[in-house]
Amino acid sequence: MKRRTGLIGAIILLSLTASALQAAQAADVPEELKGDAVKIQDIIQDEAAYHDKMAVIRGKIDLECGSGCWFIVDDGTAQIYVDILPTNFVIPQKRGSKVKVYGKITTQDGDPMMIGKLVEIDGMVYSAQK
Repeated sequence: MKRRTGLIGAIILLSLTASALQAAQAADVPEELKGDAVKIQDIIQDEAAYHDKMAVIRGKIDLECGSGCWFIVDDGTAQIYVDILPTNFVIPQKRGSKVKVYGKITTQDGDPMMIGKLVEIDGMVYSAQK
């Protein structure tokens, strides 16, 4: 019986620790990621208005490079290519996960794309090491 009580206590402790970590991660979200998200379709339809501007997009990771240096975000209105290699960081394999990205809108081969500066996936924020 003591063993079962100890196991239940350990499970409760782990749950509380996980909740505390999630809360800490949410509190540590950079201000840049707290802005309103732009619809990807709006970026595509009016490239000139967004070119060389910083923006936040939100959606799910539809496709991702094997090494995590680029990915495609789908927000339900359209898709956009996000390159994070120029900012010297990568993300773990998270295809299908919800994502929020802060970065600079630019074009590559005539198509709009984003150079990601900050990426939030499942409450974890990824960025270049300072």
